[in-house]
Amino acid sequence: MDVIWAIFLFALGACVGSFLNVVIYRLPRGESIVFPGSHCPACGRSIRWYDNIPLVSWLLLGARCRFCKAPISPRYIVVETITAILVCGLYVGFFFLRMRRGMGEFLDDWPTYAAHACLFCGLLASSLVDIQHWIIPLEVCWFASAVGLVCATASPPSVNLLPRVSATTGAMSLAAAFGLLVAAVLVHYGFIQRSFLDADDRPLGEGPDEPTGDGKDAHVKKPTGVAITKAHGVDPRKEILREVIFLAPAIVLAIGVGLLLTNVPAAGQAWRRLSGPGGGRLGVHLNALLAALFGYLVGGLWIWGFRIGGTLAFGREAMGLGDVHILAAIGAVCGWIVPSLAFFLAAFLALAWALTVFALRRQRELPYGPWLAAGALVAVLFHDRLLDLLGGYLALFASGGRTATGGL
Repeated sequence: MDVIWAIFLFALGACVGSFLNVVIYRLPRGESIVFPGSHCPACGRSIRWYDNIPLVSWLLLGARCRFCKAPISPRYIVVETITAILVCGLYVGFFFLRMRRGMGEFLDDWPTYAAHACLFCGLLASSLVDIQHWIIPLEVCWFASAVGLVCATASPPSVNLLPRVSATTGAMSLAAAFGLLVAAVLVHYGFIQRSFLDADDRPLGEGPDEPTGDGKDAHVKKPTGVAITKAHGVDPRKEILREVIFLAPAIVLAIGVGLLLTNVPAAGQAWRRLSGPGGGRLGVHLNALLAALFGYLVGGLWIWGFRIGGTLAFGREAMGLGDVHILAAIGAVCGWIVPSLAFFLAAFLALAWALTVFALRRQRELPYGPWLAAGALVAVLFHDRLLDLLGGYLALFASGGRTATGGL
């Protein structure tokens, strides 16, 4: 049965990869991913169904359009192959190699697997867009976050796969999420201005044209520096304060709810009964939702906190808001531990590449989304080993501290 599922999921992953190619090409250009149907970007002719079979059609057509003979980028078959391996590999890692404690049988825990597969397919698409265009397609991150929240609520995974939070922390997370919605409404109606809205559209230091292999739209400017500074017509320190204002409703509501539940025993007890084991099945599902919501907030705050602090400290935009949404989506699916691990793993994974890029091109910035995605994949697959390793070091450190104190 494992082999049958693996084959099916490999084929399904290839089909998903075919769709991701549409997402990767169209979203950065502001085009619909639904209409029109698949067509050649060079001649505009619709692609027939038998020329749109994942993995197979690209090879049979010799990497050229059937009608105009324009070349088809190898990116298409590469994305389909990687997605197929990713979707199948997650199944093998979770259910065959048993790399994660708490994962049961596939037929029982398939919603958790589906949420992870959706997340990493979205991270793959976001990473490739980020590499080529230096932007993150937020719609992809939002969709992955929504899937994570829904799957966690509908089919609560084990605590090893989605760490639970206390009743008070869960309530504060819910209040913070409501605060973010309030802030988004205020931005929509103009009561809060978006940050960096008046900055120049074109970043400084754009490099030469580079081919993309996508037909008519065959070349894009590859930027050599994209961080916004005063040279773009705005003061980054002042602009980042707009984001602090945006976060203010979430922070105030979270603190207020925390104080309410802590200082008003009746409210705290009522909430604990509702969101804990005493709440029955509703409490179980609500607790899983709150755990996923807390993971979403923690993931986003890792990047957003460094973005705000770095911008205030150095006077140039530090990290991107798209990276905030990437790590938030990781947290919505995996809980708060995985994005925390991924945040630090990404820095180590990106360091060697950053030094290479700086040495060859004198380029100080690099797209960080792909490294967050890579860090998340490592954190998910090796989660148990990493926690065992870190737990051992923390225990040793604590033991050493007690010994040193005792010696004094």
